[in-house]
Amino acid sequence: MTSNQNDDNYLNDIDNPKKPCKSLFGLIIGDLLGRQKFSLLLLILIIISAGAVLITTQQVRKQLFEREQLLLEQDVLESEWRNLVIEENVLADPKRVEDKAKNQLGMTSVTPQNETVIVIKSK
Repeated sequence: MTSNQNDDNYLNDIDNPKKPCKSLFGLIIGDLLGRQKFSLLLLILIIISAGAVLITTQQVRKQLFEREQLLLEQDVLESEWRNLVIEENVLADPKRVEDKAKNQLGMTSVTPQNETVIVIKSK
């Protein structure tokens, strides 16, 4: 076929209203399904891979948030545990705790003779 014949066929196709014109989307889908099956398969795999990345990222963020919440809760519970152990030791043997405070820290008990009251007047 010569160049003139190709041009004539093209012009005839445009001028011929009997022949329905395919849309660009239809042509692309037809080409992918007809001739480019490997490309279509790769496109589908890329889309599935992207979805898997999004889902995995969301799950990791959720688990990191839960981990942070659990670590904060662990800190609170450890603090309460230490306070309970100290309270238990004081209640079990208050004299031993008082002796330890006097010997190691140089603390003394408050009596009316060594008590000093400071009054601060507010304006």
